[in-house]
Amino acid sequence: MTTTARVATILGLVALTSCGAPGDAPPTPGTTSTSTTTSLAPLPVPPERKAVDAYLAMWREMAAAGETSNSEAPGLAQHATGDALVVIKNSLAEDDRKGLVTKGSPKSDPQVTNVDRSDGVVKVVKIRDCGDDSTWLKYRKGTNEPADGQGGGRRSILAEVKAQPDGQWRVTRFAVQGVGSC
Repeated sequence: MTTTARVATILGLVALTSCGAPGDAPPTPGTTSTSTTTSLAPLPVPPERKAVDAYLAMWREMAAAGETSNSEAPGLAQHATGDALVVIKNSLAEDDRKGLVTKGSPKSDPQVTNVDRSDGVVKVVKIRDCGDDSTWLKYRKGTNEPADGQGGGRRSILAEVKAQPDGQWRVTRFAVQGVGSC
């Protein structure tokens, strides 16, 4: 088959699969169209995915708040609550008191390790991560001078993420181990 014949065949198939035949006029007002469209509802997001998304969003918000050591950044409470939020706010407030900011962003590789179902509904998801903060480091405010004695690396992180009464998922607890723990 020649190239011209292939193009003509493809164009013919496109015409056959379009909504109407060539030359068809659009329906006039008051008439119905014979073409139908199937609308697919989006698939529900599994709770495990929602929990992992909340966990990753917590770290993104923490990194953004760390750029100015803003312990009152509004995005923090959208993804963390309870002990997790207290730890984050205290850490940022301490950095601010010491005149430190954090630059860069952490890298995460979260894995769901446990799903707690109560009455068939997922309410708690536990996550294990081997986070890497080697490109997320503390500096003196207003300078590019690194903070004394710090360095990043791969760290084991355990987290608990819970469904909240408002329907959102938030990290409620997390524990970060030392460099080289994973």
